[in-house]
Amino acid sequence: MKYTYLAILIFSIFGMFLADKKYRLVFFKNHRAAVWSIGIVMSLLIAIDIIGINWLIFSTNPAYVVGLYIGSENLPIEEFFFLFLLCYFVLNTNQLITRRLANAKI
Repeated sequence: MKYTYLAILIFSIFGMFLADKKYRLVFFKNHRAAVWSIGIVMSLLIAIDIIGINWLIFSTNPAYVVGLYIGSENLPIEEFFFLFLLCYFVLNTNQLITRRLANAKI
């Protein structure tokens, strides 16, 4: 049970990577811009997580995480994979919708 969440996140990231590769959406279109945008947004979201952990808003159930923590026992490694997936999904979806709307005949 401990590795299920991490496995689902990695599987989902791989699926986003395949969609990106097929349609050349983010990393296969402009990898520098993708790295910068994901890095900046992930940094902001991690900062928000740290604030929430310090204010005792966020906590982690150790039964569902692998056990690798960054800085605090409420900031598991899975959080970084989740935030990467979230940012990657938003970028891919934005590029796909923008491309579809540009090709639409109105």
